[in-house]
Amino acid sequence: MSWQSLREKYERFTRWQREPMRYVNSEEEHRCSNCGFIFTGNYCPCCSQRAGVGHIGWRSVRQSLMDIWGLGSRSFLYSVLQLLLRPGYFISDYINGKRQVSFPPVKMLFILAVAYALIFHWLFPDFKALGYGMDFSVFGYSEGEEEQIANMFKPFYDWYETHFSWVMLILSFIAILPTWVMFRYSPRNTRHSLPEGFFIQVFFADLQVTLCLLSLPFWFFFKQMAIVTVSTLVVMLYYIVGYRQLFGYSLWGTLWRQAFVFGFIYCIALTLAFLVFDFGLPTDLPVAPGRTINLKSLYIGFFVISGIMILATGYLINRLATRWAQRRQQ
Repeated sequence: MSWQSLREKYERFTRWQREPMRYVNSEEEHRCSNCGFIFTGNYCPCCSQRAGVGHIGWRSVRQSLMDIWGLGSRSFLYSVLQLLLRPGYFISDYINGKRQVSFPPVKMLFILAVAYALIFHWLFPDFKALGYGMDFSVFGYSEGEEEQIANMFKPFYDWYETHFSWVMLILSFIAILPTWVMFRYSPRNTRHSLPEGFFIQVFFADLQVTLCLLSLPFWFFFKQMAIVTVSTLVVMLYYIVGYRQLFGYSLWGTLWRQAFVFGFIYCIALTLAFLVFDFGLPTDLPVAPGRTINLKSLYIGFFVISGIMILATGYLINRLATRWAQRRQQ
């Protein structure tokens, strides 16, 4: 296979990524099987039934079985495949009005999260929650220190394990604001709204859980640390590709803006973790005779201020970069 043929296939693939759906309107005259109305097109304008509905066959049986789980009208598998092959373009289609072909993203997130939890516990029934029980020796910790660290984070990992879908939804909510701030002047989907940002992040959460599901077979053959590392890199790569397709920035413009987004998410996620969970850290720090500082409040304040500073710095740099780009175009 020559380099030229590979390039042509890649160009066809990128064209398909941008415009995968081509609707063809029927020019034939139909009589609706439901209401008897005579019409031209794909759907009856009187009762909305599809043209060409005929006798019941095995396809009808399959469709009915899929409808039990809400997978029939807008294909679940089709939406997952679209997210894997053209993540940013698919999300852009949805927020710009092409919603008929997409499975509802929030429902998709909960179905994927439940499927991941069930399959994971079925395949690895004795495995402790993600991260709990990991091999910390690669970081130079002794066996006793490993156990101490594992026990420190056990409440968080246990909650993470039993509320996986909610964790992904919470992270999606956290990512709405920084994405809106850093990508609101983008060449594509400029000034997207915060509600649109919610669906953007839910779709990316769908993609992340899908990649976690696809990584499960590798748990039989490789060490946990290697799988987590590779999975994290693959997820980050998909985020870069997806954000670039969605917002239209260059690779470098996407990368540095994403760095500010992830920095803010990290700080706010740690703030929520310290608010909700007790990690067994010292609670009071003596600063003077009879005076102490609550360390938990200190940690929370530090992460909140850090998150605000990261987002404010990113906003200022983004504004300067946008003005500079606009002057270059003039």
